[in-house]
This record gives sequence, C-alpha cells and structure tokens, in this order.
Amino acid sequence: MRSLSVADVSSYLAATGWVRRPGTWRGAASWVHDGDHEILVPGTDHLADGPRRLREILSLLALVEGRAPEDIASDIGSPMADVQWYRAPIVPAGGELGLVDAVTAVTSAHAALSAAARAALSGPRPVFDGPAPKPVRDLLARVRIGPIVPSTDLLTVRLPLDGGGPGDPPLARRALTLLQRAALLLRQATAEVRGTGDIGVFDDLVQDGVSADLCLALARFAGADPGSGFEVGFRWARGLPAEVPARSVVFEPGTGTLLRRVGHRLRRLHRESAAVTGLIGALVDDGGEDRFRVHVRGQVTIGDGEPRRAVIWVRLPGEAEYDVAVRAHRDRIPVRAAGTLREVNGRRELRATGFTLVVDDRSEES
Repeated sequence: MRSLSVADVSSYLAATGWVRRPGTWRGAASWVHDGDHEILVPGTDHLADGPRRLREILSLLALVEGRAPEDIASDIGSPMADVQWYRAPIVPAGGELGLVDAVTAVTSAHAALSAAARAALSGPRPVFDGPAPKPVRDLLARVRIGPIVPSTDLLTVRLPLDGGGPGDPPLARRALTLLQRAALLLRQATAEVRGTGDIGVFDDLVQDGVSADLCLALARFAGADPGSGFEVGFRWARGLPAEVPARSVVFEPGTGTLLRRVGHRLRRLHRESAAVTGLIGALVDDGGEDRFRVHVRGQVTIGDGEPRRAVIWVRLPGEAEYDVAVRAHRDRIPVRAAGTLREVNGRRELRATGFTLVVDDRSEES
C-alpha cells in the first residue's frame, strides 16, 4: 500500500462519485459520498501513519463498493488499466483453485481476449485461424491477472492502456469495448433462442465481433456442469474515460451448453466462407425486413476454392455500407464483400461481414 500515492487516491475518489469538500482539516482533504460516508485523505505521501490511513481508506471503500480492499487498491494504483473480470464456477471463493479449473480459467480468459482483440484489429471473422498478429500478441503479453483475493470468487484481468493516439483508442480499449458489446448481444440472443429454438440468430452477430473462438472461450467459464451460469464484467481506466458505460453481463444457467453449440456452428460457417469482387447491378432496401441487399456480378471465391465468375446477392452489415454501395453503383466502382454463405429462400446469399470499395481497379467492368 505504500505504492499508492495521495494523488492516485484522490483521482480514484473523484472518478467514483466522491466529492471533495472545500478546505482541509489538519492538512487532510475531506471527501464525501452520497452524504453518508466521509474519507480523510492525507495532504502528503510522507506521513508516518500513511500506511494505516490508507488501510482505513480502503476498508471504507470496500464497504461502499462491496468489493475486496485488495481489488480496489489495484484499481487505485492502475489509473491507466482497463479491467475485465469473471465470476464463474471454475473460479471458486476461498482463494484456492483446482489445477484444471485454474488452467481453464486463465486460458479461456486469454482466448476470449485474443478473439476480441483480433476482431478489433483486423475485422470480424467467424473463426480466427493461425497465429495472432503481433499487436495482439504484444497486448496479451502485457495483460496481468489478479489480485487473487481469497474472499471473492473473481478472476480479474488487467489490460494496460498504451499506444493509440488522438481519436484512436488503444487496442486494449477497443478489444474490451468490442468484447463487452459482444457479450451483451450474446446474452440477448441466448434469451431469444430460448423462445424460438433457432440458433441461426447468432450468425448475424459475427459482424459485431462474435466468433467461434469467443463463444467457446466464454462457454468454458460455465464449467463441466451445463446448468451453471457465469458473469463477465468490465471497468474502464479512469485515466482514459470511455464513450460507453462499463457493464457486467450475467449469463443464465445453460448458456455454456448453448455457446458450445454456437461455436461449433460458426466453425461450420467458416468452412462456407466466401468473397466476391465486382460491380453492383441492383440494390434492395424496402425499409422493412428485406434491407440492405445488393446484386454483385464478378469473381466469387468460396472457401479455399479458385475464383469463378458468377452473380450473387450480398446482404450488407448495415446502412453505412449500403450508402457506400449506392455510391459504387452510381459511379460504377467495383466493390469487395466477404462473409459467409447462407441459404435464403432456396438461393445462396453472401452475408457480408466486410464491405469495401475497390478503388482504381476496374477489371470487373469488362
């Protein structure tokens, strides 16, 4: 606790809803929370009883936040680190983990973060084959686990934020933002499947960063018991405010089994991956169920096969891509769409996860 500075404590209090009162009392700053709690923060790091005062501060923060003092201390001392945490059957309270559960928990956290970082860096995919790109490997090498707190049932993952620039958040932040959104969408889709029984709803989530790798990694947190639920949460570094609020996502019992099915389904979809490069011949947007489709004539590649000339319908990810398609059709600019093939009303349709203009390449016009 000697490593926690007065400045770090003060910035943490300011970021978590505490309000500093004007003036000081015997050199200490008074911070209040909802009018019910008060903390006195020393005016300097060099007081003889500084460690005792820090312990008192952490004890009160633990009471207010309902978290372990060790966990709060790590947050205070890491103003530039995002946090992801898991509460799951394979992370039991008591401070001790079985060897198999410990390996499963850490490797699953690694796999989930790797899948999210790869999607944030290179775009979404149903499956990520081969070694991760160097920026992803570098990020994973900097990630830290802990602290392991005996009184809690959490696995905490800390991601230092470095890199990036103005308007370009670090890869760690982009990965966790994507992972949080993907987790929320997976929970929503899981609830929908319980009502309809159709797991095809998960196919549309690939464009949002959901992959077989991510689904299988999260599924392992449910443990061997298919009926167990689990929770994943996020906290953003106070040194770099996020545009979206941090959330926790609770997955109901049985989700692990479903996510395993989804993971295997997305692997099958990966074998049906396809891409087309060519000119748009028609556009469809009826404003209802059938939105954002384009008819592309050009070179179609299915899986690892050779390109062949064909015509295929492409369903675009959203309105922004459709606006690009309108421009491409008007100006006769070739486009490239990549995604997965699906059967729709007896015909094959390319559900695009990527869509770009092919600038200065008019080879498909002939």
